[in-house]
Amino acid sequence: MRKISANYIFPVSSAPLKNGIIVLDDDNRILEVIDTKDNFKEIENLEFYGGVIVPGFIDAFTLLSYSNFTTKDFNECSTGDFNANLKSKVNSLQANLQSVQRTINHLEAFGTKAAADLFPHQDSQSKKEKSKVHFITPDENLIYQLAGSEKSHINSITLINHLIMDKYEMEVGNYNQFCIGTGSLGTHQRLSIFDEMKLIQQKFPKLSVWEMIKWASLNPAQNLKIDHDFGSLEIGKKPGLNLISGIDFTSNQLTIQAELKILI
Repeated sequence: MRKISANYIFPVSSAPLKNGIIVLDDDNRILEVIDTKDNFKEIENLEFYGGVIVPGFIDAFTLLSYSNFTTKDFNECSTGDFNANLKSKVNSLQANLQSVQRTINHLEAFGTKAAADLFPHQDSQSKKEKSKVHFITPDENLIYQLAGSEKSHINSITLINHLIMDKYEMEVGNYNQFCIGTGSLGTHQRLSIFDEMKLIQQKFPKLSVWEMIKWASLNPAQNLKIDHDFGSLEIGKKPGLNLISGIDFTSNQLTIQAELKILI
């Protein structure tokens, strides 16, 4: 059993808890989330960290077997019907299975605990099963639309990352379908949700970090239907724990100096 605390615990499904405590069982499943009401007292074997503890990230958009899918390909797909264009483009490519493990290594190294693997290749399955990342193939009826798109679909994920920000100008608000996703090693040097968060914050300085964390955790968990285990810090879940330092609590924004540490 572990007891872990920080300056703030952000369950995502509820408001941040100042000096909250998370109690985990031996399998790192959450037994209890304690709101100390900011009346913090030392507890035996308590681990305390400076920063904000959040759930492990969920990457809403990865092309695990297609590192040869490039930024140029992504931009071409973004004009018109993104879903149809994406399927056509990927079908024209030959899977690059030699880079699958490197892609998995990136996701693990930067705090991703679950990821949507679009157009999965059967020969990558064994590597995925050995990974610390939980991979899911999105439902075939799930529609991916890009942030800034005019149309809105009910059964959809609104994808946002730095490639989309460069293409669209939008007013950021409370969008429940917004999900952060990366892509492939052909579109990103590092498959890091945290890197994307920092870039999004720079682009939209008025955006609350609490909202953005939701885009990196609970939103994709709900849309991918894996929120029984991932996406928020709630009793019974096993979402993993990331620690974010370098948040300006006055403005509720990520600073340029913000850093990520994987706790679990």
